[in-house]
This record gives sequence, C-alpha cells and structure tokens, in this order.
Amino acid sequence: MEFNLIEVVTLVTVVYLLSTIFRLEQRVKTLNYKVEQLSVHTDISEDELYQELHQELKGLIHQGKDVQAVKRVRETKGLSLIEAKQYVDALKYDVK
Repeated sequence: MEFNLIEVVTLVTVVYLLSTIFRLEQRVKTLNYKVEQLSVHTDISEDELYQELHQELKGLIHQGKDVQAVKRVRETKGLSLIEAKQYVDALKYDVK
C-alpha cells in the first residue's frame, strides 16, 4: 500500500482537528460545570446574569445599531450569526 504525500498530510490534519475538537468539547463541559456550580452558590438566575446585557442591547437597538447588537450577543453568549440575529430580533420586538 502506497500513500502519497497529500493523503498523509490530509490524514494528519484530520487527526489534529479531531483531537482539537475533543479538547475544546472537554473544556466547554468543564466551563459549563463551573458556571452551574457558581450559579448554585450565588442563587443568580440566568435572567439576572443577562439583565445588563439586555439593557445594553436594547440601547443599541434603539440607536439603530442592530449589527453591533448582533456582534455583542455573539461575543457574550457564543451564538451563531443566525441565532444572534434571531435573539436581537426578538429583543427588537420587545423594545417596540
């Protein structure tokens, strides 16, 4: 069985990417656990955590800065572009 250089490089790249994804998934699980523990000990609901963000987003929406609001949601909540846009649109309708 002969492997050419492209196949070997592709295989190594795929293995590297899969291991990176696995490490990131583990890190996210760890961070989620820590956040859950912190929220249990502080008795702060998710709504209270995001209350300040909602006020900031409503201000941006009121100023017509929907793109900045979407960007802020993505930075803060880690949502995809579509999810962040839907989130901002839902807030926009609450503002009006």
